Amino acid sequence: MASVIIRGLAAQDWRQLRQARLAALAEAPYAFASTLDREEAFPDETWRERAGSGRTFGAWQDGVIIGMATGFAEEARDGWHLVGMWVTPECRGRGIADQLVGAVCELARQSGAESVRLWVTDVNDRARAFYRRLGFLPTGQRQLLRPGEWEEELSLPMQRAG
Repeated sequence: MASVIIRGLAAQDWRQLRQARLAALAEAPYAFASTLDREEAFPDETWRERAGSGRTFGAWQDGVIIGMATGFAEEARDGWHLVGMWVTPECRGRGIADQLVGAVCELARQSGAESVRLWVTDVNDRARAFYRRLGFLPTGQRQLLRPGEWEEELSLPMQRAG
């Protein structure tokens, strides 16, 4: 089995990002706020911008993205938001998700974030258990994602060195 490399994406990785993101939306549509139809229509420039934003990490194996996670600052909340977390089904359970979330959290920590937040759907039991294992806790906030589909906000405080 080839080794997995976790690294930040660059603009030139846009084709691999597009392929992975569309695979994620097809495989787990219940886990994302977007849809496959919506993102299939994105122009190449959107994918270049996403890949080159400096906020998305990919898990690479044999030149293919097998997992990804994105983080961005939430200025109004002194924290970061984790989105787009996904690992291909055949690679789950190998610690790749831990590494991806760790990369986003480290970037958030370096930026001075007080916490990293995310939304997870009520039906995604595996993801809920994973995030809780990492120390994410419910904030008490819930929102309707789509009719009949709710999600809960979880938060992980960033530890300060010193």
